[in-house]
Amino acid sequence: MGVVSVDVFPKELVPTIPVMKKKEMGPVTGPSNIHNNHNVVSHKGQHSELEKICILDTKTMSRIVPNSEPICISNECFEGEVFFMVRTPDVDNAKDNNIHSMGETPKRISEYLKPKKRHFEFQFQIKLKKVPTGPLFLGCEVEHPIKVGRVTKSLTSFLLAMIRRINSGFHYSWGVDPKDKDYDVGAVKEGNYERTHLSFPVEASMDRIIITKPGETPPPLGHELHESNESVKRRRKLGAGCIDWNLKDTYTMCLWSAYVDWIKWKSLNVPGCPSFSMSTVTGNQPIYLSVYELTNCSNDEYKKKKPEHYQKDVSIYTRLEFSNSTATEGGMVERFSKSKGLQRRESEPSDTDSDTF
Repeated sequence: MGVVSVDVFPKELVPTIPVMKKKEMGPVTGPSNIHNNHNVVSHKGQHSELEKICILDTKTMSRIVPNSEPICISNECFEGEVFFMVRTPDVDNAKDNNIHSMGETPKRISEYLKPKKRHFEFQFQIKLKKVPTGPLFLGCEVEHPIKVGRVTKSLTSFLLAMIRRINSGFHYSWGVDPKDKDYDVGAVKEGNYERTHLSFPVEASMDRIIITKPGETPPPLGHELHESNESVKRRRKLGAGCIDWNLKDTYTMCLWSAYVDWIKWKSLNVPGCPSFSMSTVTGNQPIYLSVYELTNCSNDEYKKKKPEHYQKDVSIYTRLEFSNSTATEGGMVERFSKSKGLQRRESEPSDTDSDTF
């Protein structure tokens, strides 16, 4: 294939969140291939449990419907497509009532996930519009401070510190709480504070990174992505700075996990720990996944100094909001259940049940 592998939002607007249709997009080659459309979200042909999940690109206000088709995302940092696959109940239950009403693509994705342990896989394929000068991070964050007891917080901080020793690029912060007596209003206004988050260098955290040179064909999204074991080991050992980020190549990446069930809003399969609701940790707020650059240092400087990830030094490349109609409140879309029964503005049928990419 010629692929080179590296060695707040108004409630009344919820029904009109745009989604890019795959048939309007070609390969990721430049701005001319990125189009806008006026189609709204459809879950036609999908497993009904997916309607509990709302995934929103906070920059473009575009809705990402899992198990459907690649979605276009274009901003000042990059342009490309994203594809999100979620393990639905039919994968583990041959008698699931939704099986006969599901479209070809959702069925194919269920077959893809069946032999795997992962509960989701997030793939994206991009071309950069600017070259990062500082380290890139994949972060998981919440808007508001996590409320835990002093003993629990001390134990958790100890465990996080242990993770940091094993993974030198790992970073976390409990954030700032306006109710704390040492809360500094001036520092917050100047951006000298951290959000409640944890993060890893992009190079080390992605399960697959594939680089496609100009003139070559990048791998299709929605299918298995291949990278050699040697390449994966090299990335995770070297961490930040081991990828040549440039404006010419196409980067295809994916992240998966067996530890998060977005439909049930649970953390599971963690060794030595029973499954638990993510709300017991984060409360009823949405969770955000982001890719960001730390702009106040180079990769080498970061490895030596490991500075804090203050908001004034953070440049967001993309930020996705994850919410669940049975477990979360607030965020850009308060309740996914409020957007049920959405209809397309155009009279054409949904592409959700098509198996073409």
